[in-house]
Amino acid sequence: MSDHRFGEVWTVQLGDRQEDRLIVSGDFYHTLYGDNVLTAHVAPADMARSLTAFVVDVGDGQAAMVDRISTVAVTRLKSKVGNLPEAQLSDVRSMIGTIFGLTG
Repeated sequence: MSDHRFGEVWTVQLGDRQEDRLIVSGDFYHTLYGDNVLTAHVAPADMARSLTAFVVDVGDGQAAMVDRISTVAVTRLKSKVGNLPEAQLSDVRSMIGTIFGLTG
């Protein structure tokens, strides 16, 4: 299993293409579904901002769309691209809370 954490950006192998994705799984999800990870789709920053307000910059002119989440098998995580700074982690948690109506 890949050693991945919330707030890391990974390259994901999807068929014959690779995409960068932001890991948004929490500890509870990992405990229940250790062979899968929740990821937010990454797109060019200008396109991401035109599609949703729930965007976080992940560098290199790209942004993760935190309301565009999908499940990916951990075996598809190929290489770590980077980490979000601590300030952005709280932004992502806040966005997830707003999207899914979580409190606390």
